[in-house]
This record gives sequence, structure tokens and C-alpha cells, in this order.
Amino acid sequence: MKQLKCIEKFVQGKAVFCGIDVHAKQWDLCFFCEGEVVEKLVIPGSFDRLKSHTECRYKGACSVHFVYEAGFSGFWLYRRLTALGHRCTVTPPSRVPGVDNKVKTDKRDAEKLARFLAGGLLKSVYVPSPSIEMDRQLLRLFRSYKKKLTRVKNQINAILRLHGLSWDKTVGCRWTKRHVAWLEGLSFDHEACRYVIDRHLEEYRFLRSHIADLTKRIRKLSRSNAYQKHFGYLISCKGVGLLTAMTFLLELGELWRFPDTIQFCGYLGLTPSQHSSGERVRLGHITHEGNSHIRHVLIESAWTVIRHDPFLRDKYDRLRARSTNGKKAIVAVARSLAVRLRRCVLDETPYAIGVC
Repeated sequence: MKQLKCIEKFVQGKAVFCGIDVHAKQWDLCFFCEGEVVEKLVIPGSFDRLKSHTECRYKGACSVHFVYEAGFSGFWLYRRLTALGHRCTVTPPSRVPGVDNKVKTDKRDAEKLARFLAGGLLKSVYVPSPSIEMDRQLLRLFRSYKKKLTRVKNQINAILRLHGLSWDKTVGCRWTKRHVAWLEGLSFDHEACRYVIDRHLEEYRFLRSHIADLTKRIRKLSRSNAYQKHFGYLISCKGVGLLTAMTFLLELGELWRFPDTIQFCGYLGLTPSQHSSGERVRLGHITHEGNSHIRHVLIESAWTVIRHDPFLRDKYDRLRARSTNGKKAIVAVARSLAVRLRRCVLDETPYAIGVC
């Protein structure tokens, strides 16, 4: 009781900063005020417990500002804290300043977050609206199924190679209905091998079915009032289809939060890294920071766009003429494509081919 009164008296009318190290079962908290650690404790991973503790001991503070690292826990904690009137920051772990300390514990991590928050040294991530966050799960599930489908195909091909079998070109293209029927009709010396192939083909059909269903759902989503107008501007670019356009809208959210193209490209991770000193300027690979989902679809679409847009094709050819490999050149094209698509959405105008 004496400690409680001391804390209430110390934080009276002051700003308090709380760092939370979030885990599945427990949260480590550190409350920091006016350059001093007021309290450290561990509580069960429960919002109600955090709320009751804050209201009990820090009700006299003029404000309580919380911070935790972005990760598996998502944004539900941020939304519930802000709904109570508290300030909350979700910070990217990669941007938390490093500390030269060989001892790392959850308590120290919570204290580090509280101290850096009080000093204004932490960046914050973009917190999407609940509707956008839920809608983007459809796209991420789609990409997950596509990766699994590729893995299943590779597993089937590996089994065929083990038995010296190769794709029969007389049945047409790979993974068509005729090709799958050919796989189903193959005979092997051992029953176990036939059984394994059949199980892989079952998984293949399962994934194909769910991918088709997800595609229908994403197409229906693109026609909704929330996305239809901007979606139309994006697909006016030849080479940008359903998945690229919806990934662009859902993963980026509010495009006007980027004040200029430099910050926009930096968020996409499509800007080159730089290691310069004095008169020496050295540019490296792209930073790979930010959202990897949108970066991947932009690069995929760039290969198609250069067949239709003379300006971007010319840029690709100029970079290739400098002995730049194709991958680096297409990344540069993807960066230009992203900037152009951003302007289409902000200006609410269709894509203009060949315009610089």
C-alpha cells in the first residue's frame, strides 16, 4: 500500500511512458516517468489486467503513452488502448535503436522501449483499419496456397525423377487436366510410390479448388464500393491485374500518408542501400525494408508492363545496356511503376502509357 501511494504521488499530473514486451502468455511492463523507472512487473497476457493496473496506479497521471513492437500480436492491443483514450505506438522491431549490451531479457526490452519512447526515438508503423486488415488476409491466404501448390508440384516432379520418368509432351502443357490424368494413370513397381503420388495429387486438387474460390472472393471484393474506383485506375495499366491491384490497395492502405515518392519507395524497400564516406559514394542492393508482399507483385507485373509501356521498356533497355543484369533492371522498372500507380490513385486518373 505504501508503494502504491508513492507511485501515485510521484506520477501525479505527469506524463508516463509504458513499454510492453508482448508474448503469448505474459507481458513484461516497464513504467517510466521523468527519467526514472517507476515500476517493472510481469502480468498475464490479458488486456483487462493491464487496464486495471493502469487505472489503479496511474489514474493521477496527465497521460499514459504505451508502446510495443509490431509482430504476431497484431493491432488489437493498440485499438483497445486508444479506445480508452490512451496514446499507443506500435514500433517496427528493425527500427528500435540498438544498445551495446550483451544481456538481453524481456524486462530489459520493456525498459528500453519505455526509455526510447520518452526520448522520442521510436518510429511507428501504419495501423490499418480493421476492415482493410481483414480484407488483406484473403490475399495473404491466396499467396500462401500458391506457395504450397508450387511445393506439391515440385514434390511430384521429384518422385518422377527418382524413377527415371519425365513429362510426356504428347499430353500437352504441364498441370493441365490431361497432364494430371496422365499422372493418375502412371504405374509403378511398388504400391507405396503410387500411394504417395495419389496423396500429393489429392493435395494438389484441394489447393487448386481453394485458390479458385479465393480468386472469386478477391474479384468480388474489388467490385465493392471501398475499392472499385481505385481498382479501375490501377488495372488500366496493361500488366497490372486483379491480384497486383488489390495487393497495392490493401497492403498500402492510405496512400496520402506518404508525403513524397522518396518515402513511398523507401517503404516498399525498392530504394538502393548506400554506404558513402567522404567523396566515395557506394550504392548497394535494395533495402528490402517495408512491405514485401507489394514489392513481389510489383516486380512480377513489371515484366509484363515493359511489353506495353514504351517509356518503361526504354528504361529497362538503357539499364541493360550499362551491363546491369535483368533482375536489377526490372527492380528499377518496378520502382517507377509503383510511383506511377500511386499517382493514378492520388490523382484519380487512368494509367497513361508512354508518359514520362
